[in-house]
Amino acid sequence: MTTIKNQPGSRQQLLEEIKSLRKRIAELEGKEHVYKQTDELLAILRMNSPIGLFISQNKKFVFVSNEFLKIMGYTNEELLGTQSLYHVHPDDRKMVREKAIKMLKGEKTSPYQYRLIGKDGQVRWVLEGVVSVQFNGKRASLGHTMNITDRIQAEARLHKLLEKEKRLRHNLEKEVNKRVEYTRVLVHELKTPLTPVLFSSELLLSEIHDEPLASVARNIHHGAINLENRIDELLDIARGEIGLLKIKPKMMDAHQVLTSVARYIQPLMDRNKQTFIYDILDSPLYIWADEERLQQIMLNLLVNASKFSPEGSTIMLKCKLEDKHLIISVIDNGPGIPKIDQKRIFKPYQRYGASINECMSGLGLGLSLCKNLVELHGGKIWLDSKRGKGTTFAFSIPLKPGNENKPVKRTKAA
Repeated sequence: MTTIKNQPGSRQQLLEEIKSLRKRIAELEGKEHVYKQTDELLAILRMNSPIGLFISQNKKFVFVSNEFLKIMGYTNEELLGTQSLYHVHPDDRKMVREKAIKMLKGEKTSPYQYRLIGKDGQVRWVLEGVVSVQFNGKRASLGHTMNITDRIQAEARLHKLLEKEKRLRHNLEKEVNKRVEYTRVLVHELKTPLTPVLFSSELLLSEIHDEPLASVARNIHHGAINLENRIDELLDIARGEIGLLKIKPKMMDAHQVLTSVARYIQPLMDRNKQTFIYDILDSPLYIWADEERLQQIMLNLLVNASKFSPEGSTIMLKCKLEDKHLIISVIDNGPGIPKIDQKRIFKPYQRYGASINECMSGLGLGLSLCKNLVELHGGKIWLDSKRGKGTTFAFSIPLKPGNENKPVKRTKAA
């Protein structure tokens, strides 16, 4: 019998084989360690990735994360091994294939969005990108997917709302234009016969001095002027609605305008047996404003205050300089304005007083026009009122930048 010991060549060969076997075992142990690390890494990605991850080889899923399963609605066993494109909406498959190939080749870097069909048959919008990787020693595609269904649906709802708003705005503009055109025609029709009435009433006033005809002539003239003012207000409101209401500001002396308005309104206060107090500037203060429109605002507020205040009441006109603005206030101690009416007091065709629906003269355009004119000056208008305790209307007019006036005020009572 021949032994290994008697055959040196065979012994050496065996030692070499043992050495090679040990090396192979070491390599296998190393690979097993790598595979174990890979499995651990895949488990971490599957469980914890905040975005949907998948790996596909030969167009089939070989790995999917829990987030991707959540998007699709499948279990891991149901999805692995299935064709990846099978779950893409039929209308999007060609686009997805083309864009994925470009990304894998490095020709495209931005993600693409498309529709996935979930297990329940519902469409999910996703944003996806892919990169080329090695998986288990073979070429594969690693995809990252984000569910953007809520965003797409929100964008669709927003688009519908924008389209609806566009239609509503178009219809509103048509209605506004119709109303403005109607108002323009109405003003023309009213102004035409009013012109001779104004001219004739002025002539009567200059020629008739004996009573009672003189009073009749004054009433006719006063009524004609009142009607002309209402027509002008109506036209200004219509201009404001389409952005044609303009002002012509210039540097003007607020002291002079305030004094002029106070003197002009005094006879009305006397006739209504009301005390008029004005706390106004005693020296020039130059502001950037339209003088005629500024007078119109103040007179409107003062006439309203007198109209809605009882005999024996006090009405005050005040002004002050605050934060580069001239603040002008008209204060009365009339019945006040209910809170529910204060919210709509500056809208056209609203009246203020004890009740918005109270039957009073005028079209309810004055305060709306005041608001338009104040805002055209770059200022604001507001009110403060309590039932039974009177009302304060105030508005601001900005000074021209660099104005260094320091006004001195004086208080007068009549």
